[in-house]
Amino acid sequence: MTVGVATVLTAREWEPRLVSHARETAAVRIVVRAFRPHDIDDHLNEIDVIVTSGDVSWVTPSHLQGWHDEGVGIVGLAIPGDDPAVRMLELGGADEILPEHIDPRALVQAIRFVRPSPLVRRDETDRGTVVAVVGPRGAPGTTEVAIAYATSRSQRASTVLVDLDVEAPSVAIRMGLPPRPDLTDAADAVRSNGGIGADLVHRLGSLSVITGSHRLDEPRLKDGAIESVVRSVRSQWDEVVLDVGATSAASAHVQNADEVVLVVEASPVGIVRAADLVSRWIGPAPALVLNRTRSADRTDVVAAVRRWTGLEPAVVVGDLPRVRRASVSASPPDRRFTRAIQRIGAPS
Repeated sequence: MTVGVATVLTAREWEPRLVSHARETAAVRIVVRAFRPHDIDDHLNEIDVIVTSGDVSWVTPSHLQGWHDEGVGIVGLAIPGDDPAVRMLELGGADEILPEHIDPRALVQAIRFVRPSPLVRRDETDRGTVVAVVGPRGAPGTTEVAIAYATSRSQRASTVLVDLDVEAPSVAIRMGLPPRPDLTDAADAVRSNGGIGADLVHRLGSLSVITGSHRLDEPRLKDGAIESVVRSVRSQWDEVVLDVGATSAASAHVQNADEVVLVVEASPVGIVRAADLVSRWIGPAPALVLNRTRSADRTDVVAAVRRWTGLEPAVVVGDLPRVRRASVSASPPDRRFTRAIQRIGAPS
């Protein structure tokens, strides 16, 4: 049987040499030349071996470990003396680590003799559940919902709240936490050490928190780095709550989540924006939270949401002054608000 191979696209010469040799000889089959994790994930059932350099920015030990757990062999390439690249490959559990200047024939031989670990698919109970809290643009209250949901979940399972709102990260400010360590620190740790240590996580009672990055003088974190953090925390906590903020219908955070909470402001503009987002939705069916609902408008607003989004609100939250006061302070979310959010996913 011909070995199915995924190569990770890089400027290094080994990659086009391997692809050219494979096409000329049919010694192995190139399934995909990947430039993002999803390219590999989408073809995982066709791939026997992944070949990657140790210095590709979006390839992390967590990615390699995840693919290895799925029964895929890993061949890593590194420049002799590049210790960080070699360490990354070692942490990821690479089956072979070879010099980048290796002849493509020898590389193919190494690929064909890699013995992938037996397919070990983790039982879903052994993995953290990822819940993405999202909303259309317009600040419908995703951060407050994410904090309340994560706080309630932390009372019965190890839970981490991760601020992934790259446009307006606000968890640190809302919860009165220092700006560092932050999401960038967590991504650096995953890249260097393969995991996130306790010193990079804020603790508020039973809840762990990774705050968003406010480094205005630095470029925004790449999607691959953010995904590596999500993958890592999923292996460390039972519950992972992501405050994604305003999102697009094609968001990877939505598509990869186990559950999604869609926060909609109970106003005409909020409902129109939510309807537009839902019309292009890709991902798990969301649990809809109708937020800031005035008592006098409740019946009409719920009917409008049903009509324009096609979704039944899982939770309807009133527009209460005490909730608003809590949301602009460093205090925990209002208890009445948290009790309402706890009903997400509860049997009706």
